[in-house]
Amino acid sequence: MMNKSPLTNWIPHRLSISSDEEWMLHWMDLEDRHIMEPFFDETINICSCRRKDKRRLPSLSTTDFLSEVAAGIPHLPPTAFVFHVSRCGSTLLSQAFTLDSENIIIAEAPLLDEILRASEKKEITEEKRKQWFMAAVQLMGQLRNGNESAYIVKLDSWHLHFYDILRSWYPNTPFFFLSRKPDEVLASHEKRAGIHTVPGLVNKQLLKIDPQVDYGGNFSRFTADVLKGFYQQMSSIQQLQHPKNAFADYGEGISTMIDRFSRFSGVHIRGQEQLQNRLNYHSKSNILPYQKEQEPELRHQYPDCMEAYENIKRSS
Repeated sequence: MMNKSPLTNWIPHRLSISSDEEWMLHWMDLEDRHIMEPFFDETINICSCRRKDKRRLPSLSTTDFLSEVAAGIPHLPPTAFVFHVSRCGSTLLSQAFTLDSENIIIAEAPLLDEILRASEKKEITEEKRKQWFMAAVQLMGQLRNGNESAYIVKLDSWHLHFYDILRSWYPNTPFFFLSRKPDEVLASHEKRAGIHTVPGLVNKQLLKIDPQVDYGGNFSRFTADVLKGFYQQMSSIQQLQHPKNAFADYGEGISTMIDRFSRFSGVHIRGQEQLQNRLNYHSKSNILPYQKEQEPELRHQYPDCMEAYENIKRSS
């Protein structure tokens, strides 16, 4: 029987700056909830509602407490990190592995993004950022039922631009990269925009966007430039030929992507029937039936963006 710490099930989920200009961490008790939601913040919202029902006060700590707690909580190291260009099957891939209680899936946790981008708010040393990130990953990968055997972390799309630093922190961890044709990604974002496709919501410098360019409300051109930066970064990563990097494309089919990830990462697919059933539903909802997306139109095509994407395909 696993010896549990009093802080088992407690995880950090948000980083903020107090009125005294001090970094503060927000914590949540997951209780017995297995993380199955498509995005990590959805799990936090559900647990937050539970806390309100029980009239519990918010739980905060200093960042020093983060490393102290992480050192004493049994956890799995990450089995794999998933990088992606957005709208390319990454959510459905991660959802395919949430069906098994032996898998820990953390999908686009805001805290990990806040730590990586902490210098946008306040000066922070590189060593401190590394310490916080790795401690947060440890706590999110804690052993909660004693049967966990795999731990997948799906990052935000713009974290492609943090590849070098993440690879230096996790030199031997499998990194899996997902891409998709840009016109199809653009068409999807036009229907439901991601935050990185709206100018001003994510740092332009991070997205490799010229801050002097005025897009004049042309979100499609802006998104195409963001995607071009993603493809160029992914192409550069391909050229490194790191043995722990692998690549897949949405055009190969979801089942092929999932199978390739499974073989590459060593995370086994159990319950094929359950998996096939999950693939019949929308990636971001297990109750909305899957509907084939409409074909992209001519206005979604940007030659420079397509060229950057084709460079990835040529290197595959």
